[in-house]
Amino acid sequence: MPIINFNITKAEVEKKKLDNVPEGPVSFTQAPNIISIKEIQISGPSGRLNVLDVEFDFLSKYEPEVGFASIKGNVYYQEGEEFRKKIVEQWEKKKPLDTKFFDEVVNGINTKCYVFSMMLIKELGLPIATPFRYSASQEVPEEKSKAGKSKKK
Repeated sequence: MPIINFNITKAEVEKKKLDNVPEGPVSFTQAPNIISIKEIQISGPSGRLNVLDVEFDFLSKYEPEVGFASIKGNVYYQEGEEFRKKIVEQWEKKKPLDTKFFDEVVNGINTKCYVFSMMLIKELGLPIATPFRYSASQEVPEEKSKAGKSKKK
């Protein structure tokens, strides 16, 4: 996996103070945005490494505007010299990025930032996009109700 490091540099979440409760449903969107791509050197176990530094902003927005969350950071992507140069050139010329690279970076950003933004959003009492449900029970809910009925007889 070419992603060798993931660095969050800023996390911001805000709950708007509203005069009136919004009517109707509240929609929620999340989107990773790539801000910049450049080649840098970082320290590695065997000396200096040339990597791609992908700066991103992960935005969570509500409509109507009841709040938002923003997570900024960097993904460090290690690959061969030709590939790095190709990606930097594509970025600078505003061409579509290599599909494999784009998918891996965006999925990495989504994986790390989705859970982190949900934790921040929950702490402020904003609506959560996807409720997480966990049950330690191995029984299926239908089996529970059947078991309960048979015990009453």
